[in-house]
Amino acid sequence: MVYKSKKGIIFLEKGAIKVRSALVFTIIWFVSAVPTAWSQNAMNFYNLGVNSSIAYKKIHYFTKAIELNPYFSAAYEKRGMMYAFQEKYSRMIKDFLKVVELNPSEPQAYMMLGLAYMKEDNLEEAVSNLTHALKFNPQLAGAYSYRAEAFRLQGMVDEAIHDATKAIKIGGSEPNIGRAYSTRSKAYRELGQSERADADFKIASRLDPEYYKYTLFSSTEYLANLASESSELKRIGRMGAALVVALVFVLIFKLVLPPPKKEDD
Repeated sequence: MVYKSKKGIIFLEKGAIKVRSALVFTIIWFVSAVPTAWSQNAMNFYNLGVNSSIAYKKIHYFTKAIELNPYFSAAYEKRGMMYAFQEKYSRMIKDFLKVVELNPSEPQAYMMLGLAYMKEDNLEEAVSNLTHALKFNPQLAGAYSYRAEAFRLQGMVDEAIHDATKAIKIGGSEPNIGRAYSTRSKAYRELGQSERADADFKIASRLDPEYYKYTLFSSTEYLANLASESSELKRIGRMGAALVVALVFVLIFKLVLPPPKKEDD
């Protein structure tokens, strides 16, 4: 309720002022409290996803976290990794594109995008994203290792050898270094440099579980070349052939081999 004084000044009754102040305070509290509550709930779902041991539940929880907080970069990253293990690379790409949108200088996200594009046979995009990863972290051995293989698949053998060698020099986890030796071994073999290829193969076959198919098939070829040097190598050659036969049975009966674990640099 308002009234005018003799001088024409408008006054509000004290009760009306209190009501309006309370209303303003309530609106401010609601606007600030609701996003906080959503963020807390998003974190709760994220933690449930991290702690879950079932793939589809992990994806469900990370998705709920993203629905409550569309800017939750870590949730996109975790869900993207789950899609990688499930070999759903188009979905993996979408999630990691969101990660780099939210964190444009995150090298690991670019590296995972590079891997996903390689799996989709989009080698140009793979090289581009892996190059971005190395721009933000020049010591990221995994990015050199993946880019080496992408170069090799494009027929750029010299570039592949350069990147694989760089990854080996930087060092890191055994799978990353093993993958670099695998790529360099194949690149040397394509150049006809058998001795270098064989030397790298020995190391790759010990360190690199991801390229088990290459290991199994190439081991027979490698051992066959050296079988005449000793009877011991001949026996090992027969073992390599047996491994190839075992792999054929795996493929015939469509047994699914477990995916490699996530590699961190």
